Amino acid sequence: MIVLSVKNLTKYYGSELILSNINLTLSSTDKMAIIGRNGAGKSTLAKIICGLEDYDQGEIYIASGMKVGYFSQESTLNSELTLYEELQTVFQRQLNLKSQLQDLERQMNDGKSIDFDFYTRLLLEYEDIGGFVFEYQVETMLNKFGFHNRFYEKVSHLSGGEKTRLALTKLLLEQPDILIMDEPTNNLDIETVEYLESFLKAYKNSVIIISHDRYFINQIANIIYEIELTEGYLYQGNYDNYLVEKNKRYQSLLKQYELQQKLIQKEQEFINKNLARASTTKRAQSRRKKLEKLEIIKNPQVDDKSINLKLDVNSDTGNIVLEVQDLAIGYDKPFVENINFLIEKGERVAILGANGTGKSTLLKTINQVIPQICGKIRYGARVEIAYFDQDLSLLNSDKTVLDEIWDEYPTMLEKDIRKLLGNFLFTGDDVYKVIHNLSGGEKVRLALAKLSLKNANFLILDEVTNHLDILSREVLESELLNFPGTILFVSHDRFFIKKLATRIFVIKDNNVIEYNGDYDYYLEKKQQEEVQTIDVKANPNSDYELQKRLKNEQKRQAKLITQLETEIKQLEEEINELINFSQTEEVYSDYKKAHEVHQLIESKQKELDEKIHTWIELIE
Repeated sequence: MIVLSVKNLTKYYGSELILSNINLTLSSTDKMAIIGRNGAGKSTLAKIICGLEDYDQGEIYIASGMKVGYFSQESTLNSELTLYEELQTVFQRQLNLKSQLQDLERQMNDGKSIDFDFYTRLLLEYEDIGGFVFEYQVETMLNKFGFHNRFYEKVSHLSGGEKTRLALTKLLLEQPDILIMDEPTNNLDIETVEYLESFLKAYKNSVIIISHDRYFINQIANIIYEIELTEGYLYQGNYDNYLVEKNKRYQSLLKQYELQQKLIQKEQEFINKNLARASTTKRAQSRRKKLEKLEIIKNPQVDDKSINLKLDVNSDTGNIVLEVQDLAIGYDKPFVENINFLIEKGERVAILGANGTGKSTLLKTINQVIPQICGKIRYGARVEIAYFDQDLSLLNSDKTVLDEIWDEYPTMLEKDIRKLLGNFLFTGDDVYKVIHNLSGGEKVRLALAKLSLKNANFLILDEVTNHLDILSREVLESELLNFPGTILFVSHDRFFIKKLATRIFVIKDNNVIEYNGDYDYYLEKKQQEEVQTIDVKANPNSDYELQKRLKNEQKRQAKLITQLETEIKQLEEEINELINFSQTEEVYSDYKKAHEVHQLIESKQKELDEKIHTWIELIE
């Protein structure tokens, strides 16, 4: 079933063409990723579909009765509510029914007579709309999206990023028929992104995501829609397939274009040669008319305009670049303690961990932005550091783009600064823009321009891919792979981590855990650690014993899941039987029996909720 159709849509901002002849369709089970460079019109298209922006030409069809949900980086939440109350607003119908049922139950407890038919109808409706599970759903989502132990905190106390994350959580609970999300993985740590992926994979309705997160797109999308040079191109499959198919499409169009150009040249030569001759003029005129009617194939263009980043070093370091001993980091009190590690020349070390575990704090401490609480930080011989701060606090927001470079490098000529800034897509009057008026992507590009001037041999990078489009991320990855120095970085971009990291540090439970391998090695070890929960007295170096333990644990979990599914089904049947029994004259005519049956239903429902909770934890 087609739930959304866009036909020949065109959009201008003033005289500037943003989108031209956009055509796409979305079925009820499609999960589409809209990609394209920053400023290509992706967010504009999403807002047009949601009715938040107008358009100049074209048609948009949304199937009757379809609810469209839209998530952007601009949250609209009630700051006076608690986090729990804000998410509960999604379930207003359930809350109203619960209030009515509780009022009737209070009357029963006070010995007053009630309309049992009405009570039973309310109870059945309450069950049908998920009244017995919605509170558990709210709690689960708050926990999964990083709001542990903060249920009753006011929304007004949240940071901007946390409010955005809460708005995403709320929209997912609403479960619209068409779920549209603009950069949903921003402000999420890897663990939360992985949960979002599992949620969206199981989501039964249509999904449109706008994202630069290639790993995320690859996991979710079955359609890629690319906006390039104002036009849209649709590719079936995930991101990996898109890369293959886009190249095939370009090569095919290029071949058609070249063949047609040869044909046109040949025909034009014939016309020029034979038009003046009396014997051949008719044939030349005929061929000229055919040539004039020929539908010209355009020279296929690729929007490959991106940053031109070059990283070099002034000098080489010694073999040891950084040594940390018994380090404790934090502000008023230790955040992470007993940190010990050694980084050698040429390594590219990624620091992973949930939001709030101290990743950025560790980088700031190593770079001496904040002091360590205790311990030692030793730099190797000839180490020169360049630091990229995710908050971009090293930029002076009141300066122009040009002055930001010139004030720090006063001996540089203006033409050289302009050439540098041109490499980072600041051209013409762009250099006179004031930094606080720049977009997130423009600020990151300016920070990278400054980084490239350092010629440092040790890069400390905190979320350097934030706000960059896919093409810019690819340029950055390529340059960092060829960088002759050492890199220590924090990122939640798994594609970026997978491509770059030679070693992984994970901050968990106030400790730094080292994995002496790349991202795939880390994932493999992490999976083993998650499965390996039984303490068996065996030789820890024995591969056979390890495999045996893993298989036994998998069998135990599979058996427990099957058992729980049987028990859940049985409890659901028992609850339905009790609800049906409560509607019989035998029950509703006897107040005492009706109260007993209701208490039994509540008890069974509580038991069911607990078993569902255990089942969800096991399958995750």
